[in-house]
Amino acid sequence: MNIRHCFLSAPVYGLILFSLLYVPKLESATDPGRSRATLYKEYCLVCHGDKGDGNGFAAKFLDPKPRDFTSGKYKIRSTTSLPTDDDINRVITKGIPGTLMPAFKQDLDEQEISSLVAHIKDFTDAFDGETPEPITIPNPPPKTEELLAMGERLYVDGGCGTCHGQSGKGDGPSAETLQDEWGYSIRPYDFTIPGRMKGGSTVSDVYRSFVVGIGGTPMPAYGEIFTEEENWALAYYALSLSDSDDDGDDWGEDDDDWGEESSETVERDSNIGRDLVMGVKPFENGGPPCMGCHSVMGEKAIASGGGPWGPDLTIAHQKFKEYGLSIFLETIPFPTMGPLYHPRPLTEEERGHVLAFLISMQQPDEVQVVTAKVLSHYTLTILIGLLGVVLLTLTGLIAGKKNMELK
Repeated sequence: MNIRHCFLSAPVYGLILFSLLYVPKLESATDPGRSRATLYKEYCLVCHGDKGDGNGFAAKFLDPKPRDFTSGKYKIRSTTSLPTDDDINRVITKGIPGTLMPAFKQDLDEQEISSLVAHIKDFTDAFDGETPEPITIPNPPPKTEELLAMGERLYVDGGCGTCHGQSGKGDGPSAETLQDEWGYSIRPYDFTIPGRMKGGSTVSDVYRSFVVGIGGTPMPAYGEIFTEEENWALAYYALSLSDSDDDGDDWGEDDDDWGEESSETVERDSNIGRDLVMGVKPFENGGPPCMGCHSVMGEKAIASGGGPWGPDLTIAHQKFKEYGLSIFLETIPFPTMGPLYHPRPLTEEERGHVLAFLISMQQPDEVQVVTAKVLSHYTLTILIGLLGVVLLTLTGLIAGKKNMELK
């Protein structure tokens, strides 16, 4: 064996050893059954429960309640029965406005979301042998005064005001008595609030909801009752009850702009919010500073980060939107935080300041927050593989040197 051969072959053998050690780990990590369960446990279990029945640790604090996947009934769908994979994917990716179901597009890639879709469907046999087909949504007609007048007439004749109220505020005579199929009280949507319809707030979204209904709720499907034109008219009229204009395409092209955010009477100061989060300024009722468990990147004053226990808060506003964060700060729905903050609630003023700070952490559209998670056994495997490369390289050098001495 000559020196050149030793130099070339040792790293090659080392890389082979590295591959033998590392590739099986990668294959194990991408195993669908394992990765799906792990993802569900990390992102979904706290609300939806380990059995997928909507009875997670945080469920009792949430309204509306988390979805019970075991029932096979879904509210938000583009079909008249079961949702398509794209329907479930869309909810995981973009979240549900007006609820604490966040958008996970910043946390999960497409493959991980697809794995979660498959895992969620496995909680029920309702999907066995079924291939749900979405309805066809035609291009919306132009909004005209005639169409709005037709929609107003249908709103009255169709009995929409019984639940949603005469002016669409969700205060109809039946509003207080309504329940969903899981037995929970459910309030009709207030059409005067722009941008928070759970299935999307564009005219195409509303049209779809009218045609297929809202699964598991008293909201019926009008696809077999009204004509296509009448459903468009009703959709336009429902949107006209708020002060916002419909400014989007269909659900699939939605850019996550869910309309105007809620307004607060309390003056907000993001600098005070930053001090509260960091612990520079204590909470009035004695609650611990957020940075004891969480980190927030993108702010120079706290670039060193905070505690390692909770998720990074940089994209909290992107995930939960202002409405969701407001509910979160008021109710503190997660059981690990509840014992700390329920006896020591944030004041309304403090919530406004913290909310302003979290909103200020919003990343520009062109900036993507990327997080990398490396499991401990991956790190160990990589180190072993690299050590093998080094050892075999040294062995080759020593062997080459001895070979020269013998010559």
